[in-house]
Amino acid sequence: MNPSQLPGAAVAQWRQCFQAGQLAESEALAQALTAAHPAAAKAWQLLGMSRYAQGDPEAAQRHLRRAIALERRDPSIWDNLGLVLQRLGDHGGAREAFRAALALSPKASSIWSNAAGNEFDAGDAAAAVRLARRAQKLSPGLAAPWLQLGNALARLGRLEEAGDALRQALGRQPKYVEALLSLSAVQAAQGRYRDARAAAAAALRFDPGCARAHINLGGIDNTLGDLAAARAHYRRARELNPADFGSWSSELYCLSHDADQDPQALYDAHREFGARLESRVGSAATDHPNTREPERRLRVGVLSGDFRDHPVARFLEPVWAALDSDRIALVAYDNAPADDVVARRLRGLAHQWIDVSALDDAALAARIRGDRIDVLIDHAGHTARNRLGVFARKPAPLQAMWVGYPGTSGLQAMDYRLVDPVIAPPGRLDHYFTERLAYLPLMLVLNRPEVLPALSPPPFRRKGCFTFGSFNRLNKLGEPVLALWAEVLRRTPDARLVLGAVPDAASATRLRERLAAKGVSEARLDFLLYRPFEQYLAAHGEIDLLLDAFPWTGGTTTHLGLWMGVPTLTLAGSTLAGRLGATALAAVGLQSLVAESAADYVDTAVHLAADPSRLTAARAELRARLEINHTRVPRQVARALEIQLRRMWRRWCAGLPPQVLSLPAPEECHDGPNR
Repeated sequence: MNPSQLPGAAVAQWRQCFQAGQLAESEALAQALTAAHPAAAKAWQLLGMSRYAQGDPEAAQRHLRRAIALERRDPSIWDNLGLVLQRLGDHGGAREAFRAALALSPKASSIWSNAAGNEFDAGDAAAAVRLARRAQKLSPGLAAPWLQLGNALARLGRLEEAGDALRQALGRQPKYVEALLSLSAVQAAQGRYRDARAAAAAALRFDPGCARAHINLGGIDNTLGDLAAARAHYRRARELNPADFGSWSSELYCLSHDADQDPQALYDAHREFGARLESRVGSAATDHPNTREPERRLRVGVLSGDFRDHPVARFLEPVWAALDSDRIALVAYDNAPADDVVARRLRGLAHQWIDVSALDDAALAARIRGDRIDVLIDHAGHTARNRLGVFARKPAPLQAMWVGYPGTSGLQAMDYRLVDPVIAPPGRLDHYFTERLAYLPLMLVLNRPEVLPALSPPPFRRKGCFTFGSFNRLNKLGEPVLALWAEVLRRTPDARLVLGAVPDAASATRLRERLAAKGVSEARLDFLLYRPFEQYLAAHGEIDLLLDAFPWTGGTTTHLGLWMGVPTLTLAGSTLAGRLGATALAAVGLQSLVAESAADYVDTAVHLAADPSRLTAARAELRARLEINHTRVPRQVARALEIQLRRMWRRWCAGLPPQVLSLPAPEECHDGPNR
């Protein structure tokens, strides 16, 4: 037998084991083949794919490169190498491998499809579309190219087309789990949550051990307000894939919305996550190459997946615009690039903008370290698209949390948490953070909305009754919240309640049933489904007073209500999330609407409903007050941020550990021109 050839029976036996999932057996067979036929490229290819299937792409790459050295004319080996390099994050190398495979086999639709997947992972969705369409033309009946096309179109925001492509994939392969999961994600992005749940549930039926299906279902249940179900799915995903800390982080996000959670228990849960993650990634870096020059211009990295039309971006933009670029060089690491108007404005405010969506945590940490970032700021925490695995590696000498997640990271590697004196009264909440608190005049400064509908007169004058309202997310509306609102309505028998930001009609029905169980007649309720931003703002004209939720109070909704002249009644809690409403109201002098107990909350609501004229002046004056402040306050916060970043940096340069940083003196944060 030719020494470069393998016995057909041996290859068939390997394939049978491999396809049956008997990976250890398939590896043992391949090892035996490489020993008996060391000059056979196919033997090394089989060994490489055995290692790849067992999660060892480094070894797989070595074996496949040996196979190519023995036989460079086999397109299947180049194709396999492309898949392995893609897994390793070497998308350029994978691209070259797929090109070599296609040069040898230009009509192989599966290789075109694999090349499309690589471009998608590399962040080039447009290239992925082109390659997937080429694969479809070659093999119209193949499901994989339709999956690749659907994923790429979804990344480009072409959701209708993406859904059509994914349904084409499922028409060809009805039990295609990957296509079901992608379709579920597209349908969720379209607000079709019941369809999204059905698709994810189908994926789970076909593959009961699929952790991603549980993650999809957890996200859908969280959006629809079923936190217990969401947490159960995230927990199951973690059991199925212990290496995936994303599902654990999502579970913590849900836990932060649970009114029954004790703040200490919530902190302990975050700390356990942080300890486990830091143990997983190894020791945080301490030998940073940054020069210890205390007064030089600082390179400040900011990392998020929300640098787009998103509340995080709207809180960051006014402060970024007021930063002194001679003192701060802002380097933005964008984990989910977008091209909307907000994203374009933000890019114009940064010294450097880097798309990091295709980098894994280790590669991104290496990039940040190589960029010599002095202070790295997290704008995600335990929300979607977070990169806590990067922060656990400590790629910058100093790391801090700010806008994005109102809580602790749980990481020892996170040095500071930026807060303000209302959201974190000095000395009261420190023990709920692994970070040291650093104080700003305000933690959150919302940018002025580009389009503001005209203010309307108080609706009680037109309707003849007082109207409470809420635009809080459904996952904030737990049973204790609805019980408190039911008590408010019981004591204000003529008042009505408008519930906005409801995902769909089924959610409205469920809310109606939950409130009915607490004695609230559906005749007193109005529901507003999701609507465009300007229409959402205009809907404030139907509301006299917004009722806040808890324990995660309203941040964006409270600020936007103020711009529309409608204040919020909030119940201050013992966590950062529980005091978002309090800090927004205190900033405009409405501390009287910050309740310290449930009884105080109900009494205040009842008194205002009985004498709504007390809110009339606020409705007329709030916007004017905010217009005056919308340039002055961001400058004050920017000056304070510069001061606190400099204090952090000076301590590091002096070899001192992080410590609580008190609020800078008002004269240090003067409202002067941009320096």
